Amino acid sequence: AASAGAASAGAASAGAAVPVEGSVGAGAGATAGRLKGGVGTASTVLATGHTVGAVVAANPMGEVIDPDTGLPWVPAVAADLGLVAPDPAEVAAAATATPPVASRLNTTIGVVATDAALTRAQCRRLAMVAHDGLARAVRPAHSMFDGDTVFALATGTAAAGPVAPPELNALCAAAAEAFATAVVRGVLAATSVGGVPAYRDRYPSALPSRVSARTDT
Repeated sequence: AASAGAASAGAASAGAAVPVEGSVGAGAGATAGRLKGGVGTASTVLATGHTVGAVVAANPMGEVIDPDTGLPWVPAVAADLGLVAPDPAEVAAAATATPPVASRLNTTIGVVATDAALTRAQCRRLAMVAHDGLARAVRPAHSMFDGDTVFALATGTAAAGPVAPPELNALCAAAAEAFATAVVRGVLAATSVGGVPAYRDRYPSALPSRVSARTDT
């Protein structure tokens, strides 16, 4: 396992660069149900001043987008990203254009990170609860064809000393929300590869420019 110092050095070297999302890196070959999957990111700052972030390679067997509405399963995520209900004609066309795949091997891999000072056991809890975010964003989630894995790291740069249980609860809740948002962003940011349609192709009327601004295109 990397030390807190190594993690901090890595974060510092990355600087304030805007992360690239969509069909890049592990996201190039990712799929999400009937649509193209991809790399997504999300972060939030808690009232305590701690930051929690997530980066995900969204490649689940299940659907991230509700085929009946053309929107993510989690209304709060859709609203936060500024999505609007797509044209009914797009929803109808998407429902029949690409049938769901009966079975395949998939996996969604991601990392949740915080600048709080966590113990190894607390990091494990953070990773466990982040899986709740995956379950919110994907239906069905954690299928027999998925090998979902979430890693967690804590740099401890925000404050010294242990994190009390109430603070850990808040960090875990934020990790789940960030992970769910990152999964959705990965799908929204993806572009078509190998004939697999992207969200922006199927539901162009739903996608605001601010979601696609940090993509690979």
